[in-house]
Amino acid sequence: MRKQLPWQKIRNSFEGQKLKQIQIGVMGSGQLGQMMCQEALPSGLSVHCYSPEAGSPAQKAGAIEWVGSYEDKIQLTKFLSSIGVLSFEFENIPPKTLDFLETWEGKIQIHPKPSILKIAQDRFLEKSHFKKLGFLTAGFYHLTKNSKSNQIPFGFPWIIKTLKFGYDGKGQTKVSSEGELQVFLNSAFPTGNEEYLIEEVVKFDLEISVVGTRFTTGEFISFGSVENIHKNHILDTSIFPARIPEAVNQKAWDMAKHLAEDLRYVGTLGVEFFVKGEVLYLNEFAPRPHNSGHFSQDCESFSQFHLHLMAITGENAPNKLFPKPTVMRNILGHDFLERMLKFKDYLKNDRYRLHLYGKETAKTARKMGHINFKGNFSEIDTEILEI
Repeated sequence: MRKQLPWQKIRNSFEGQKLKQIQIGVMGSGQLGQMMCQEALPSGLSVHCYSPEAGSPAQKAGAIEWVGSYEDKIQLTKFLSSIGVLSFEFENIPPKTLDFLETWEGKIQIHPKPSILKIAQDRFLEKSHFKKLGFLTAGFYHLTKNSKSNQIPFGFPWIIKTLKFGYDGKGQTKVSSEGELQVFLNSAFPTGNEEYLIEEVVKFDLEISVVGTRFTTGEFISFGSVENIHKNHILDTSIFPARIPEAVNQKAWDMAKHLAEDLRYVGTLGVEFFVKGEVLYLNEFAPRPHNSGHFSQDCESFSQFHLHLMAITGENAPNKLFPKPTVMRNILGHDFLERMLKFKDYLKNDRYRLHLYGKETAKTARKMGHINFKGNFSEIDTEILEI
C-alpha cells in the first residue's frame, strides 16, 4: 500500500470529521424524526434514528434506522459511534439512558443536553425551574405517599398528573372536591413509589406557544406566538400569528428566550403559556421541535426543523424570518380513511398542504398527520375545522 503524504493525511482527517459532522442522530423515530429527515436530506445531511420501533415514520422518510431498546448500551454505542451530532424527537427517554448519553458529551455533539431532558420530563423539576427563574406558573405540589396528608396550598379544582411520561392528556385526572381526591388517593399508590404533580386549574382566556431556536452563538430567533386550540387535551388547531396584543406576544418571546438562555439550549424548543388578560402563566416546555410549530413548513420561511438542524450543526442563525400567516390542523386516527377523503377535497386549492406521517395503524387520538392552510384564520374554510 502506497504511503500517504502528510498533506493527504490532513485532508483525509478533515474530510472524515466533516462527514461525521453531517451524520445526525435522533433519539426516537416518529413523525418529528420524519420531518427532520425531510429537511436534512436535501441539505446533504444524513439522519440516523434510534428507537425500539421498526418501519418507523422516520425510516420511511429516508432515515438510517437503528432498532434497539433505549437501555441497550451495546446497540446504543454502535449507534452513537456512527454519528457526529445527537438530538431528540421526544423527551421521554429513560433516565438511565440519559445518564449513559451524558458519558458521550465531548465525544459527539449532543443538543439539547441530556440534563435539559431530565428537567422537561419531570413535571415537578420543570415547574420548580420556572419558579426559580421568577416565571409565573399555576400553583403546584409534589404528591407522594408520604406527602398525601399535607395541606395543599391552593384550592380546588386541580389536575393531578403523573410526574413523568405523560403527554396529550395521558396520566391526568381532574379533582374538584375532597371526595374526588379521596377516590383518587385510594388507588394512587399501589407500590408506594408513585409520584404525582397536583396542579392548580387556571381559568385562562387562551393558550399560546413560542417555537424558538437558539444557536451555538447564543442567538435566539422565533416566529413569534402561536395560538393553540385543544380538544380532549390534544392539540387540534394552531393559528399563526396568535390573535393577541403585541405586548403579550413580546412578553412570551422574552420569557422563551430567557428560559433557553438559562438552559444554554441549542436547537428548537416549544414553550407553552396560558394567557389571562395580559398575564402569562408558563405551563411547560418541550426540548425539541413542537407540534404547534408545524405551520412553519408552509409559512414561506424556514421551517422549525430546518432551523433546528442549522442550530445543532453549528451554523449561524438566519438574518431575519418573514413567516406568513398559516393555520395548522392535526389529523387524528378516528375514522381516518373517511376523514381523509374529505380532507383531500381541499387539496385542489393550492393554499392547503397535507402532511401524513405514514403510520401503519390508525388509532383514536393518535396523530396521523396534519394539514396546513396558507393564510389567515378568517380565510379558512370553516368545514375543515369540523372534519
